Formats: sequence, structure tokens, C-alpha cells
Amino acid sequence: MSKIAILHDLLINKIAAGEVVERPAAVVRELLDNSIDAGATRIDVEILHGGKKLIKVVDNGSGMDRDDALMSLERHATSKIETEDQLFGISTLGFRGEALPAISSISKLTLTTATADAETGVKIEIGAKRDKVVSDAPLLKGTTIEIRDIFYNTPARRKFLKTIPTELSHIINTVVQKAFAYTGIAFTLTHNNSEVMGFNAAADLKERFVQLYGAETADEFISINKESKAIKICGFVSSPGAARASRSHQFIFVNSRPVKNTTINHAIYNAARDEIPNNRHPAYFLFLDIDPLNVDVNVHPAKLEVKFERPDDIHRFVRAGVYEALNPGTEVDVTPGSKPVRPDRSGGVYKLERTVRPVVSEASETFGTSQTDFFSSGITSDVKNFFHVGESFIATAMEEGLLIIDQH
Repeated sequence: MSKIAILHDLLINKIAAGEVVERPAAVVRELLDNSIDAGATRIDVEILHGGKKLIKVVDNGSGMDRDDALMSLERHATSKIETEDQLFGISTLGFRGEALPAISSISKLTLTTATADAETGVKIEIGAKRDKVVSDAPLLKGTTIEIRDIFYNTPARRKFLKTIPTELSHIINTVVQKAFAYTGIAFTLTHNNSEVMGFNAAADLKERFVQLYGAETADEFISINKESKAIKICGFVSSPGAARASRSHQFIFVNSRPVKNTTINHAIYNAARDEIPNNRHPAYFLFLDIDPLNVDVNVHPAKLEVKFERPDDIHRFVRAGVYEALNPGTEVDVTPGSKPVRPDRSGGVYKLERTVRPVVSEASETFGTSQTDFFSSGITSDVKNFFHVGESFIATAMEEGLLIIDQH
């Protein structure tokens, strides 16, 4: 008797769900991707108990007819790609063709949809018995998907879900990411019948930033804009004085897709190292637009990572864009082998040269003491009260004048 057999469809879908759906927020992400790809201008998300009981996403996108609605629940069925070439130049979000069947295999799903020119809508229900119940629905352009009792039939997965506040925080983060990437879409998020967030379509990225975090927080960030023939970056990076103690609020988007990428992350830290103390972290919302043929989005089942064809070029360009934003009036060469150029600020307060000896020697001349004597004895007797200037400098009054110490 043969030991090798083809797995049945339900088990295959559950395996796929394990790769794509790790928690309720992943379901929200997949459904939002489909709504965005469908051309929605408004998306409403309703959640019960952190998504454990209900995840409902309503959009006003193009909708589907009966045949497409049924096909969307089959594995590897998609309207996003048709040829092998398109697989390596993906410009849409929900391209995998596995999300809906995977989600339906570990939940109870109801899909209601209609196109603009349809005579009636269609409703498809998949319950605990896994059979599809198809019926007519009221004519309302767009798509509504309800996901109930996630992981109800996979208790081993369900027990690993976190508390309701934790799962809700992940959902909020997911909606915020999509809202940032698609400013022209209105979003609402409701949890247990209470609105958590809601905002109209924004005119641009700055307006969306204010909608999400408020004008006061937005004023703590510096705009990033740099463009070449092949690459464009825009977004915001925190000013040196607004650096954080943790790595919170660090968002990277590649072709509007939120991702994690060490190349971009390293470039940002490299550009900000002279502005931010070692124990602090920049916050940033960085958007990178690049030819889809030069980036691989197939390296992670949940589309959370990307791989660049020429990562060194990306690193140099991002580093230059962030550095120029933090140092207005500076233009950085992005040709291979180039390094950031330190701007000369001698006409203002200081030169941005990251060296210690000139600062100490100038202080020694001013206060008439050697470097060793100054820091071994003078600092305890002469320096009374330190205070911070931003996050970058420490200042204190002395008998001889004002002492400013660069913490770098």
C-alpha cells in the first residue's frame, strides 16, 4: 500500500491558512488588500472581541458577479495575474489567490457582493459543515465579508491568540498602515460597536498624518522627498528632538505595501546617526516607489518582506534622502562608493563633523585647563546644573561662560 497520498482540500487550505493567517489582524490585512484592489474609496471595518468573534469588512469597490464570487473561494483563483511575467512584476496587493479559501477553512465566512450593473447581488455562506449556501442578496455595489469564530476548528491555533486588547492593537496597526498607504480612501474601524477611528479621504500624505496622529505630533516630523528616474522616496522622519526610547512608529512601505526590510532600516539609522544619541531611535514613515520588476514580493507567505534586485542602490538612495531631510540644504551623491557629505554650519552654531577632539580642545583653550584636568576635576567643582538642549546636547553655566556638550 502506498504511503504517499495527496492531501484533501480542507487540510491543504488549513496549511495555507497557517502561513497566511497567524492572527485576526492578518485576516483584516488580506480583506483590506482585496478591497483596495477592487477600487474601493471607502472601507469600514467592524470587529468584535479583538476579531476573535467577528471581522467584518465592507467596501464600495467594483464587487463581483455570481460566478466570480464562487471562484474567489477556490484555491489559486485570482484576477490579479494571468502570466508568469506578471508574477515577477506584481503591482497589486491581493495577488496570492489563497487568502479567502484559507480564511474560510478556519472560520465561518459570509460573502455578499454585487457589481454596479447587476440586477441582484449574491450571498455565499460557508459554515461549520463546509458546504456553500448560495442565495440572492440586495443590490448594493461593493463587497461585504464577515469572518466569524476564527480558528474555531483549529483549537491548537486558537489558544495561541493573545488578549483582546493585544489582538485589537494589531488590527489598529494594520488599518493605520493601509490608511497611510492609501490616502484617497476613507476608513472607519469599530470595535464592540464603538468607533475606534474614522477619517475621510485625505488630499495628501501630510493631511493623513494629521488625521491619524494630530497636528502637534506631525510638527515633530520632517518631510522626506527624493526622486530619481528609477526610485522615489517620500514620507516623514522624526526630528532629532523627537527621537524615541523604543523602535515604535517605524513604518516602511514599498510600492504601497507595508513591509519589514533590514536594508532600508539600516539606511535610515545610518543617515540619522549624527543627529540622534545612541540610546534613542528615530520614528519614520517611509514610502519607496520602485519598478515592480526590481523587487520580489514573493519571499514571504504573508507578504511582509521584500527582496531588492540591487539592495546597495536602495540603501544609498534611502540614506541620502533621510540625510538631506535632516540636514536642509545638503545634497548627497548617491553614486556607488559615495558617502554622506557633512554640511558646513560654521556660519551658524557648529560644523556637523562627528569628531570629539576639536570640541574638547576649544573648551580647554576657553577655560584655561587641560582635557584631563577639566574632565577629572573641573567638571565636579565648576559645573552646577546641567540642562538639555533638544535631545542632542547638554548645556550648563560655568563661571567662565557657557559649556555645551555634544552627547554623541
